[in-house]
Amino acid sequence: MNTIKIAIAGSSLHTRQVAKTLADDKRFEIVWIMGPSIKPVGRQQAPTKNPMQLFSEELELPYVSIDHKIIPFTAPQAIDILLVVDFGYLVPDWLLSMPKIAALNIHPSLLPKWRGSSPGQFALLHRNLLPESQTSAVTLMKMDETLDGGAILKQIAFDLQDKWTQTEYYEFAFDVMCAQLADLLLDFSQGKLPPTLQEKNSPTAIAKRLKKDDSFISFQALEALMKNTPELVNLPTNTGLLEQLMSDQQLCPNRSKQLQLCHNACYAFQPWPRLWTTLLTTQGPKRMQVLDVAIEAKRLLLHKVQIEGKTSCTWQECKNILI
Repeated sequence: MNTIKIAIAGSSLHTRQVAKTLADDKRFEIVWIMGPSIKPVGRQQAPTKNPMQLFSEELELPYVSIDHKIIPFTAPQAIDILLVVDFGYLVPDWLLSMPKIAALNIHPSLLPKWRGSSPGQFALLHRNLLPESQTSAVTLMKMDETLDGGAILKQIAFDLQDKWTQTEYYEFAFDVMCAQLADLLLDFSQGKLPPTLQEKNSPTAIAKRLKKDDSFISFQALEALMKNTPELVNLPTNTGLLEQLMSDQQLCPNRSKQLQLCHNACYAFQPWPRLWTTLLTTQGPKRMQVLDVAIEAKRLLLHKVQIEGKTSCTWQECKNILI
């Protein structure tokens, strides 16, 4: 049997995990990689190669560099499948039609839920708030011109754990997909994995790319959640995603839902952008990250926080520096 020739588009450690899975399987041959060009990273803005650039060097594979958008290029070699994983670019029609068999994508959500660039964060953020929101999935799908709307080849469902961070969510999702991926791709290439069309409209909002302000909660709102009172918490600033969701009467019609959302946000936003607030201290206004919480007696308990410039501690340990 001839090997299946694959090009992989992406740049993350998850992309590398997928690529390594297929590189170790003799039924497949990765023939080129496509991803972002070298980017400046860190405070020193040092030019840094992404994990897939390093992977392509290890295997001596051609690497097609992408800058701001994908422009037409001549493929280093003909391919059967283009596999897109953590890519971050809109894939044009001419590239979708390049492979002989299909362009496929791995999307870590229970599509059609949570289309977009942050599916894990949004799935965790809405856990126990929407109908049937205790589970998620990782999806292998055919790509088309829509945003994560292509036909589904396989979905592997899993339960969402109480304190999963986004890191743990994505690690689990890609682990379970990689365990089956090679067989799934082979079955698909042989016509044994028929695609199933998605619903055109998603039951959820787009899982947009997150910004720092999206994980902000005002200190007044945070203080209110730490008290055992029946009233809904009013959001005085409503600056980003979290405060907008807390103010949504359909999603959070009562205080218990607001507590659940804030609990979820503590973990869904780790390691970035992290749940945070600003407070007045004896040293002036400071940013405080909320790292670990619990809901007890109808109030939010802050088990672990970190005020900028200081090491992490409990809320009780840092209250003495507040004004």
